[in-house]
Amino acid sequence: MIHEIFMPALSSTMTEGKIVSWTKSPGDKVEKGETVVVVESDKADMDVESFYEGYLATIVVPEGGVAPVGEAIALLAETEAEIETAKQQAA
Repeated sequence: MIHEIFMPALSSTMTEGKIVSWTKSPGDKVEKGETVVVVESDKADMDVESFYEGYLATIVVPEGGVAPVGEAIALLAETEAEIETAKQQAA
């Protein structure tokens, strides 16, 4: 199964966030609860954790990019075999 990593609402006034840095690269194994990205909100920089275990398949919004709250910023594949499918889904 392929999961989307969404831009979270890190405060009640946040409408969009900026990707400060990705702590994982495409193909990297990700554990549930592990930080995958650092996001700049209207108040501070925050670590964003994965809700799922799997492999970071593709990054949709690169470092320095801005995305509205709720938009997919990356795709996470549950298995290595699903990475290619996720890349095609993002294209």
